[in-house]
Amino acid sequence: MPYSLESVKLTLQQISTQQPQDKVLKNINTAIDSAITVLRKNTDRDRFDYVNFIPAHLNTISSLLLEFKKQENIPDIEVTSALSKNAATFFSKNAFNPNAFVPGKEFAFSDEKAALGKKLFNDNILSNSNNRSCATCHIPEKAFTDGLAKSMSLENAELHRNAPSLNYAGFQHGQFWDMRKDDLEGQSSDVISNKEEMHGDLNLILGKINRDTKYLPEFKKIYKTSKAETWQLQNVLASYIRSLAKFNSNFDEYMRGNRSAMTESQKRGFNLFVGKGQCALCHFIPLFNGTVPPNFKKTEQEVLGTAVNGDNKMFDQDLGRGKFHELVEALQHSFKTPTLRNISKTAPYMHNGGYKTLKEVMNFYNKGGGKGFGFKVENQTLSDTPLQLTDKETDEIIDFMHALDDQ
Repeated sequence: MPYSLESVKLTLQQISTQQPQDKVLKNINTAIDSAITVLRKNTDRDRFDYVNFIPAHLNTISSLLLEFKKQENIPDIEVTSALSKNAATFFSKNAFNPNAFVPGKEFAFSDEKAALGKKLFNDNILSNSNNRSCATCHIPEKAFTDGLAKSMSLENAELHRNAPSLNYAGFQHGQFWDMRKDDLEGQSSDVISNKEEMHGDLNLILGKINRDTKYLPEFKKIYKTSKAETWQLQNVLASYIRSLAKFNSNFDEYMRGNRSAMTESQKRGFNLFVGKGQCALCHFIPLFNGTVPPNFKKTEQEVLGTAVNGDNKMFDQDLGRGKFHELVEALQHSFKTPTLRNISKTAPYMHNGGYKTLKEVMNFYNKGGGKGFGFKVENQTLSDTPLQLTDKETDEIIDFMHALDDQ
């Protein structure tokens, strides 16, 4: 990183149109030099003080770069970017643009769409028998999960997988655990039409909506059409889900300058999360999911070698994404990397809901995943080298994850 920062410093000097002693450029140089000094004094990644370095140095540099951009009148690139062009840092309140994850311009997010989507999300009109809504399996108090190991079907039978959280689902390229749908629009129709989940018929549902004196006027107002269409129904539901990303956790507040927002234990936990625990290698900051920075155009999946449950005695045979790519060995038993935001509210864990507590999950990772427990998972992407985390360190990482709960 010191070399990267030196390159940034040199590049800015080359493109600056101001005098060498320009205040903004001088401040950037000072901030970069300060960061480089810290980095060169602390080269052990497992012991580095990330929790203080990021707000004190990286966020300062990022904010100054925005000032430099404005001063130099550097134009924005005309592309839809996941990062707001005017965000001072990765941790700014509105740093991420939900429209970077929509399937087209007509699907762009709006508060009006989200408000209508919320009504429909909680309405049984979307199910065949009018007795189930989206909120049945995605409960707000549980970070939009249902608290069950595996959700229940319309016939009260256990479904195949755990209901994933919808919080921050709008910042992923790939929905469901197996990523079988690219976006939230596709996800909504898949659930509605699934005979075990809602068993709805989109044509029949649209017929009901277009006869409804409450819903039809709202669709007309938003989309300027005479009646609601399938893609519009999908879009309002997806827009509501996109509105669920609040970015107002104690961690966010800490990164925005409130140094009392996290406890000392949580700060140590974050340093372990990034360093010795290697959690951030897959749960990328600040979304804490598998959407890869800095472009955020791809969401990764991983092969962990997950067991049936937290005793780690039997390998779970679910093929995950591999079901749709039978000839691709690398994708067998692979699953989307979900966000860890609000993770304390979404137990039980993993795609199968087999891990009851975060302690069980951390034990699994600490031992090296499935391979660490003796499972033959040749394509495991998770390192099988034990992390050697102590019980105290594990508890501190879990404590930090509580700082990711939205307030």
